[in-house]
Amino acid sequence: MNKIIRVIVIAILGLALFYLGGEAGYQVKYRLEQWKNYRAMERFNQSIIDMLKGDTYGGETPEATFNMFVEALKNEDVDLAVKYFVMDPDRRATYWKEFNDIKNEGKLREYGEWFPRWEDWNQIANDENDAKIEYKWHLDKEEIVMWPDGSGGYVETTLPIGDYMRSIIFTKNINNIWKIESL
Repeated sequence: MNKIIRVIVIAILGLALFYLGGEAGYQVKYRLEQWKNYRAMERFNQSIIDMLKGDTYGGETPEATFNMFVEALKNEDVDLAVKYFVMDPDRRATYWKEFNDIKNEGKLREYGEWFPRWEDWNQIANDENDAKIEYKWHLDKEEIVMWPDGSGGYVETTLPIGDYMRSIIFTKNINNIWKIESL
């Protein structure tokens, strides 16, 4: 009888050791995978920060960014013009296509020249940290401008004096450089 009890105790201890060894192995593997995933996430986050820190196109004020953007349009440099927008691949791609379509029509220089001057914009909102500012467009005198025609193109339009809700929103990036968030 003692022999049977001894065999059962040894079997139970053997199973317990086997289970504990497996559990310890699983926990080590799980923690190692967690650590690897954490490190990969840290590297990814750092690469995003590095990419954002490398985005130095823009000015110290919304006005400076706006003027550089308009100058790029006048020079028909679409690639440079879209660099003044926030680091958002979809947004930049949309504006890149829009500006290239205007350029292919031979009207990008005119679009840049007819773009409202900085003096024609009025600040209508900003956030509490002055990291985001919105402007609306105001005309003191009648002006001929390029205006969307509703089908993706632009036409010359005479606009009377008044406020227009074509707004432009600026935001600061990680480098404290003002970028265009939307136009």
